Amino acid sequence: MLATKLQNRTAHKILRGLKSRYPVFYLLGWDEDRMERLLRSVARSFYGEDGHLDVWSASHGFGEHDDPDTPTTDPLAAVARVASRETDTPRMVLLKDLPTWFEDNPALVRGVRDLYYQLKKGRNVVFLSCPLLKLPEILKKEVFLVEVELPSEEEVLEQLEDTQGAAAIPRDQLFRLAAGMRGLSLNEVGHLSARLFRAKGMDEAEMLAEIQEEKGQILRKESCLEFYPPQQSLDQIGGLENLKEWVRTRADLFSEKAWRDNVPLPAGVLFMGVSGCGKSMAAKAIASAWGLPLVRLDMSLVLSGSFGTPEYAFARATRIAEEIAPMVLWVDELENAFGYDSHSSGSGGNANIFSSFLTWLQEKSPRVFVAATANRIQQLPAELMRKGRFDQLFFLDLPNVDERKEILRIHVARHGGSLEDFNLNYMAASTEDWSGAEIEQAVKSARIDAYQEGRAFNQRDVVRNVINTVPLSRTMVEQIREIKSWVFQRAINASKPEAKGAAAATPKSPS
Repeated sequence: MLATKLQNRTAHKILRGLKSRYPVFYLLGWDEDRMERLLRSVARSFYGEDGHLDVWSASHGFGEHDDPDTPTTDPLAAVARVASRETDTPRMVLLKDLPTWFEDNPALVRGVRDLYYQLKKGRNVVFLSCPLLKLPEILKKEVFLVEVELPSEEEVLEQLEDTQGAAAIPRDQLFRLAAGMRGLSLNEVGHLSARLFRAKGMDEAEMLAEIQEEKGQILRKESCLEFYPPQQSLDQIGGLENLKEWVRTRADLFSEKAWRDNVPLPAGVLFMGVSGCGKSMAAKAIASAWGLPLVRLDMSLVLSGSFGTPEYAFARATRIAEEIAPMVLWVDELENAFGYDSHSSGSGGNANIFSSFLTWLQEKSPRVFVAATANRIQQLPAELMRKGRFDQLFFLDLPNVDERKEILRIHVARHGGSLEDFNLNYMAASTEDWSGAEIEQAVKSARIDAYQEGRAFNQRDVVRNVINTVPLSRTMVEQIREIKSWVFQRAINASKPEAKGAAAATPKSPS
């Protein structure tokens, strides 16, 4: 158990500081119980069996090492007591939340500096813990900062296995739950698993949905990231068969076996193409197909200044994304987000963090899959699209006739229409060069028109809306031609070629 704990990267950081003879450490983290267990293990490893850990808090003082009638609850008195203690047995001391008093107590800051110089002569070590970084400038040279990382899958899995009710759950399912809980503290894992395992009749999909909702609570506190609940499946998307095949063949890479076998994970995919052809929908469907949470990076909030400088807000958002991985990170309209769209008047100033985005794409955790979209891909620099940053570039074109039939079938059925009453061949021919979004809107409008007349909608309602709509392919013909010219032989078409004979003469409307 000790060897396993010491493999933890946090423990290695602490040991590195101890070997450098730092006497004062700052532990930045949340799980205090986990910190105590870690420090007790480190004390035994560093000092041998004689190593001990004393713990102080403002509410209980030094606990059993204090006078129960007059506990040392004042932080300055606690520091003075540590400085005055001389024992033959080396000790580590954990002072919980001590940094929260630094700002209004310069004497305490001075006391910690004095403690540093005094402890340099011996082997005692002091740890200051706090979930927030509150380190005065004049202490930064004396204090060794250690960020206590959030628990790994192995730690989460170990806690899940010890939870009442876990014995009835298969191990591979527990692993998927543990992977889903990455980014939570062990306290949060304990509360969540107690709720999941006590609920009767909850299947794995419902458990994962609960876990993703819990992560959504975390992201709401870091508003540059927005959690999306489970979206539509690949079967609810018409066409895009090449893309669907690519996604399905990689679904099992997020299993425990693949993780144990150290199989490389896909890094990301970039969707480019005509507006309204399903780029954002495809990003959402990938998360659903792989059973991963979907999180959107809102660049407008990053640049708003509400969460610090744009550089800090972006770095913080990507860091949180790695902490809660595995996940799908959705970045929409890259050319707007990073200021490379010359047609967008409000996008200036974003390019100053574009280099950080490129570096992060190259060095990020493999557990974060990036699904990015772009309408005007030719506006983006070439270095964004090289292999290593994205696994594949998919072009989403206007749907062909087979795809239009499938899109119409999906939306007619979704809105309660009887498919026997619709000639999908005729309707697909009538919507030539229409985007999927335009077809969806035509069906929606038909349903609304029929509802207002107190009846079920039919084919005539859809055709009437088609006749009264000018599709984007006619109003933006030059822009679409430019996009298609740019992607030729540069990207994989998300759709399979149109079947021979599918684009035959337009069938006549039934009488």
